[in-house]
Amino acid sequence: MYKFLRTTKFSVLILAVVILLIFLHYISVLKPIEDRIIRIFAPLNAGIYSLGAGFNDLYSTRFNVREIKAENEKIKETLAQLTAENAALRLELQENEEQSKQCQFVSEAKLDAVVARIIGKNPEPNMQSIILDKGKRDGIIAGLPVISEKGIIVGKIHAVKDLSAEAILINDSRSQIAGLILNQTNSKGVVSGEHGLSLKMELIPLNEVVGVGDIVTTSGIEALIPRGLIVGKVNRIVTEPNSFFQTVYLQSLVKLDNLTIVSVIKGQKND
Repeated sequence: MYKFLRTTKFSVLILAVVILLIFLHYISVLKPIEDRIIRIFAPLNAGIYSLGAGFNDLYSTRFNVREIKAENEKIKETLAQLTAENAALRLELQENEEQSKQCQFVSEAKLDAVVARIIGKNPEPNMQSIILDKGKRDGIIAGLPVISEKGIIVGKIHAVKDLSAEAILINDSRSQIAGLILNQTNSKGVVSGEHGLSLKMELIPLNEVVGVGDIVTTSGIEALIPRGLIVGKVNRIVTEPNSFFQTVYLQSLVKLDNLTIVSVIKGQKND
């Protein structure tokens, strides 16, 4: 009982002191003491505040880093998509331009031709051939010439299916095309491929003058290949000792590996 009364008196005393301090605070009696206490504990308060602000900045920074990473991933995905779309549009534009040039040449030369897209290539290193997306249903048969822009012959149809065809390129070792050099004597010969590396015309008499840069065209003696299609230009002339003939090496005027659109000439249009 005595202990309880003692505890109660102490609690009442504490409460009275607290009430007294609050009263003295409101009437500004304690202001000088409060100001001194604030100055004494100011460094500690500042440290505690700075520590709290640091934790807050750290949390905000981590949150912002996650947001930034997420935004960067979205930007990368968008950039990749735009890059792919841009590449597709550029390729489509290039193909449309090539197709337009070929159609213009075919129209001016009054040729009956089918425009075809290259959909594949022979993977064998010694076989230089391409697969076209046109075939028998489009009137294509074996032996027809395949050209790129400006009437440059790039190969001949080798095998045909209903919806596709294989064309052997002119630099393939199996390719042979009757050619004519546009020099003073219109030298004739057969242009053949050399393992996918170059073109050559052999058995040209020594007395026929051939110069580097001379243009070689189709001669027109083959039934399905019209005269005047450009084969290439002379870039090297080789003469063997004690030989009566010279060999002419040619360079195609187009990059055969970069072809995407070609035209297959079916014949001459009738007026």
